[in-house]
Parts: sequence; C-alpha cells; structure tokens
Amino acid sequence: MSTATDATLIALGEGFEKLLLEHMDAWLIWAPRMRAARAEVEDNTASLAVAIQRTGCDVIQARMSEIERDMQPLAEEIIAAPSTSLGGLRAKALVALWEAYPTHASHEGTLEFRDDGSRSLFEAVAVMTGLSPLVRELEARLAADVSRSSVAFPRPFSIE
Repeated sequence: MSTATDATLIALGEGFEKLLLEHMDAWLIWAPRMRAARAEVEDNTASLAVAIQRTGCDVIQARMSEIERDMQPLAEEIIAAPSTSLGGLRAKALVALWEAYPTHASHEGTLEFRDDGSRSLFEAVAVMTGLSPLVRELEARLAADVSRSSVAFPRPFSIE
C-alpha cells in the first residue's frame, strides 16, 4: 500500500522517466557526433570547437544540458524521499539508471556501475519494478552505438 509520500515519489518518478528517455535519445545522438568531431581534430583542441559545431554536437549538447537542468531537481527530490512501495522504488531506480549511463562519448557500450554488487542490486530492483525492458533497450542501444563507432579514443574524454 502506497503512502501519500510514495504517491508524490511515484509522480516525481513518472516525470523523471519522461525526461530520462528524452535525455537517452539525445545522448545517443550526441555520442557519435562527438566521436566524429574528435576524429576530425585528433589532438588539436583549437579545432575541436569548430568540429563540434560542424557536426551539430553543440546543439545536442545544449539540449542535453536543458534536460539535465530539469532532471537534477527531480532526482534530488526522488533521492531524498522515503519509499515504501515498488512504485517509489521504481522512481529511485530511474535515478540510479540515469547515474549509471556512460559519461563519455567513447564508452564501453554498457551501463557504468561502481562495482558488480551495485549492478547486481540494480538489476534485481529493475526486475521487481518492471524496468528491465527499459534497461535492456538502453544497453542494446549503447552496444549498437559502440559497434557503429569505427574510432576509439582514450578514456576519459569529455567536453565538460
């Protein structure tokens, strides 16, 4: 049975999930564009800004930043709120999913958890809360992004 607090948490989670899906789509457009920009300039950082603009990476990066500005306060509320239901736990798992996806355009094609125990716990929560299909879809999209990438860059690389 959900408490009033969990009803609020669940509503926050629904809003967060919408933004998360939009952010994932933008990120998966951004990553190959960033790799393309980086490939054009190799180690010439002065040319990187020009390549980022030419590939359209800057537009996607700006959109991702807008989405993140909307997501961050929701994530903080979700993290701070107590949960007593699977719906509340699902909201918290969505934040964990957002925090686990790659931070760099050149990535391994999987979610990035601190350790195997964290990943195992997340996967159990995903099964219990019905997030497994979303997690599988995201991991398939990340793997496809890596397989389309013909250029590998040393880690870490970030435009932040």
